[in-house]
Amino acid sequence: MKTLTPTRPSAVAVTRQVTSRRRRRPGRTVAVWILVGPYTVFLAVFGLAPAGYALWTSFVDNGSFSGGRDWAAVLQDYRLGDAAAHVATYLLLWLPILLLVVLSLAFTLHARPGRTTSVLQLVYYLPGAVTGSAAALLWLFMVSPDSSPFSPLLGLMDVKSATDALSGGSVIAVLTVMGVAVHAGGWIVVLYGALNALPKDVLEAAQVDGASAWRTMWHVKLPMVRTYVAFVLISSFAAGSQVFVEPTVLSNGAPGQISPTWSVNQLAYVYATQDGDFGKAAALSLAMLSVGVLAAWIVITRTRMYATDSSDSR
Repeated sequence: MKTLTPTRPSAVAVTRQVTSRRRRRPGRTVAVWILVGPYTVFLAVFGLAPAGYALWTSFVDNGSFSGGRDWAAVLQDYRLGDAAAHVATYLLLWLPILLLVVLSLAFTLHARPGRTTSVLQLVYYLPGAVTGSAAALLWLFMVSPDSSPFSPLLGLMDVKSATDALSGGSVIAVLTVMGVAVHAGGWIVVLYGALNALPKDVLEAAQVDGASAWRTMWHVKLPMVRTYVAFVLISSFAAGSQVFVEPTVLSNGAPGQISPTWSVNQLAYVYATQDGDFGKAAALSLAMLSVGVLAAWIVITRTRMYATDSSDSR
């Protein structure tokens, strides 16, 4: 008597089965387009179209091709080097501190669940509710000894006015503290929500295997939420590289301490509003966009942000 052994279907057969299943579910395609369609229109109208117009403006001057003169003028501007150095220093200081604060507090909340967790989420989020110019004004009062609740500490540091607090290299330190306070709370809530969505059986298996809280966090939780961490990094880099409101408001409170072209975005604003040179403003804006896209591409590829398991395609 012959024993029949099951044979595995070929790759072609599996592909045909998957294709036929997808063809049988046209509603899935419709649902995808319903979800993606509005954002695609929004991206085309408010993202790609303005970028294309900026590209055209940077190469066309009074209806004639300028040959890239605006790009050359921007690169030769002596103010660009200082502005780029300020933003780079700010990012190198702010981004690591922000990620450290967000990750440590989110993982701590998830590892110690309790009644106070919701209260702590609100406490962490409250500083982020005040953003933009309002946050800059708030922190301007915080470094002013006459109105700051930390006036005794400022007195020990021999700070007599907001001008003293923002003198020298302290501008980047103040912006860093302000940036962490404004942005950390929202990202803590997002990452904490991602941690709550992790499979319970995986975390329980790690505990059964004797993994410590640190090992569970580093080897189990963090890899499973890497896409959220990558999203935090990309969005924060974009926000930090385009810093504009904070130094602008602080410069009004401490005249002479912060240049009107302190950041790259401020320099582009000066091109457009004070110089009336929209070609140079467009060129510099596109340069910032290119840097942001390059940074996002590096993060996405290094973290495999959009990688999916083979089971997801079935």
